[in-house]
Order: sequence, then C-alpha cells, then structure tokens
Amino acid sequence: RQAQKLHARQYFVSPSNHSITRVNLIPKNDPFARSSISEYRMLRDRIRSELPDGLRESRIWFVGNTAEISDLKAVTDGDQVRIDAYVMLGVYVILWMLLKRPGICAYLMFTVLYSYFATLGFTYAVFWAMDPEGFTGLDWKVPMFLFTILIAVGEDYNIFLMARIEEEQKIHGPVKGITVALERTGSIISSCGVIMAGTFSSLMAGSLVGMDQLGLALATGVVLDTFVIRPIMVPAFMVLLATMRLGILSRLAGYGKKDSVPHAA
Repeated sequence: RQAQKLHARQYFVSPSNHSITRVNLIPKNDPFARSSISEYRMLRDRIRSELPDGLRESRIWFVGNTAEISDLKAVTDGDQVRIDAYVMLGVYVILWMLLKRPGICAYLMFTVLYSYFATLGFTYAVFWAMDPEGFTGLDWKVPMFLFTILIAVGEDYNIFLMARIEEEQKIHGPVKGITVALERTGSIISSCGVIMAGTFSSLMAGSLVGMDQLGLALATGVVLDTFVIRPIMVPAFMVLLATMRLGILSRLAGYGKKDSVPHAA
C-alpha cells in the first residue's frame, strides 16, 4: 500500500514543492462527441468558482482529447464565419461580373443557401431517426465542408445554366429562351449531378460517423441542386422576371423594354 501511495503521489503531485496537482477526468460519452465537448466547456467555465478560496487564483490547464478537440472546434467556428463570408462575397462578385444583373445574382446565391440549409436539416433528421437516444448532433466539420463544396458545385451549375439562358434569349426571346436553354442543358447537368452524388455517397462506406454524415449531406445537396433548384427554382424565377410578374424586380433585371417583349406567355 505504501508503494501505491508513493506511485500515486508521484503521478498526481509534482515533486517541486508539491505546487502542481494532476486530476484525471474521464467522460462517460465519446470524448469527441458534442455532448462531451459541452460538458467539458461547462466544467472549464465553472471549476474556478467551485474551488476553495485559497485556490481560486491558481492557474488551471486542460489537456486531453476532449480539450484539444474543443479548442480546435472553437478556432474552426471562428474561421467558418470568415470562410463563409468570403466565399459568399467572392462568388457573388464573380456572378455579377458574368451576368451584370445584381438581383438575379442575389437570387442564385439564395438558391444555394436554401440547398445548404435544407440539406443540413435532412441529414440531421436522418441520423437522429437512426438513433434518437444516442444521436448528439452532426459532426462539427460537416457544416463547414458542406457549405464550401455546395457553393462551388451549385454556382458552377448556375453559371452554366444562366450563360446558356442568355444565349438562347437573344435568339428565341426572354421566355422561350429559358425553356430552350433548360432543354439543352438539362441532361448535362443531371448527368454531372448523378455522378457527383454517387461519388460523394461513397464516403458512407467507411466506419467513421462523421464521414457517413458528410457523405450523405453532400450527396443529398447535389441531388437537390440537380433536380430541384436547377430545373425548377431558377427557371421559374427567370420566367417570372421575363413575364413582368415581379414588377420592379423585372424592370431592374432589364425586362419590359420594347426589345425584350416575351415571345411566349
């Protein structure tokens, strides 16, 4: 027993004036889970107030998997705000330079944001339904990667479709040009979307839950982009603009002039 006490003292108490003490805390859940990170942060914020008066000025360090992943997540959360802002601004500027129509560019950005949030909600619901009691939320890396990749993929499709719409409108008129452009690009966009969705879904073949979530989210987002946003939401908005059903927005987009009268209603 004396040997055990000596070993414990050497392990938990520093030999230099016994001024440093080590305390081991083992979480009940997965140390990388959101619940463990939340519990760790609550402990970190409250532990000083729970110490005796003589120890409240002590310096406290937290080490271990949960502490490290919490610090990494805090840095990543701050970075994600900047990344999202720069991505949105950069993509909007590129769209504006290509299309020269600020209102349409803003709507195209909205469609990608809609796809992002709808995909996040769907992915959350699927994994919660699979394990309602054990599910602690999506892996914290999923939103960041999903946002960046969906913006890149979605706006590529938007630029491709809008460039073709502008070409066909010069030949067939505002409304007919939209339908012709949709017919001529639909199969290409659909094929690309199916291939990308299949590629992203392969991430779910692994054993890591975070990769499963990211794979499902990316595949779902690409499918939503391919079969809802591109063939329905974008052309429908363009037709509303071309037929002057959006009033001042249609005029700001350049429709309603004598040389822009729709060929079809």
